Amino acid sequence: MCQTQLGKLQKRLKEVEATGAAAFAVSIDRPEAARKLRQNFNLTFPILSDSKMEVTRAYQMKGERMEMSDMGYVIIDRQGIIRGRRIDRSFADNLKNVLDILGQLRTAS
Repeated sequence: MCQTQLGKLQKRLKEVEATGAAAFAVSIDRPEAARKLRQNFNLTFPILSDSKMEVTRAYQMKGERMEMSDMGYVIIDRQGIIRGRRIDRSFADNLKNVLDILGQLRTAS
């Protein structure tokens, strides 16, 4: 997982939460590694372990070149419908895209 992008997401987490959304990360690392990452970088959002890559495959976030997940985001509404998905190695730098979609969902509900 890209520690830089997770740190940037943490800095803007309140903006995400202000839309009524929750943020979490999914990692193919073991749970112990995710726990250390949260502690070392003071991350307040959950990091879920997906060591068998079931979630990664289900949301089509598997990298094409390697047996690992790609970085990006998936936006799922309260009914479980995917409203946005993008492979984006700089997802936190491009958080405006996510916030725009979340704002539209909030306005529509």
